[in-house]
Amino acid sequence: MQMIYHSNPVDRVFVSWSGGKDSYLSMLMAREQGLDIACLLSFVGSDGYSRSHGLKTAMLRQQAKALGLPLQTEEVSWESYETGFERAVRMLKEKYLITGGVFGDINLEEHRQWVDKMTKRCGIDYNLPLWLMEERAVSEELLKRGGKALIVAIRSDLVDQRWLGRIMDHDYIEYCVSIGISPCGEGGEAHTLVVDGPGFVQPLDYQIGSVRTKENHSRLEVSVD
Repeated sequence: MQMIYHSNPVDRVFVSWSGGKDSYLSMLMAREQGLDIACLLSFVGSDGYSRSHGLKTAMLRQQAKALGLPLQTEEVSWESYETGFERAVRMLKEKYLITGGVFGDINLEEHRQWVDKMTKRCGIDYNLPLWLMEERAVSEELLKRGGKALIVAIRSDLVDQRWLGRIMDHDYIEYCVSIGISPCGEGGEAHTLVVDGPGFVQPLDYQIGSVRTKENHSRLEVSVD
């Protein structure tokens, strides 16, 4: 496994936060590498949902609270994403004195190139703890560490809807392997919400609502009190 750092042990970093297993696992691994986690950073739309996984901002805040970390959000559209990223990093430099960012990308080269471009533009380091991990190994690493990830969105043309609302487990991994899709959802097959695991002071208290389907994407409504 090849990890990409472009950071040093004294870096004070933000974690690019989707609320899912990849950002969570990258946070744990970055902390083990000696990086100082200052905050989580999520990009949200004007509708109050995260751009990455379609989670309510209130859910992300509850998650951050359970992890004992501040959450910073930046409202963007897909067209203004880069501008929003630069604006957010400027704010984090001033507020938290950050010198780097942690990202949960695994093997999509265009994502790595984007991170490299944008962090250079902003004058910060970056860290990709999961880079080039075998896709099955990513999900298995989460389970080995005791992380619990709720499956909250699927490509309904690829993944059976019975998995929505279930905690990702070894059965799900085997299911994905058996039908030839990524067990960690790197191709957008599924998205997760981490609800418990190392670093949580207590599990998330969440409620499962209805399923919304648009074209080939199904998303589970998940909320907190």
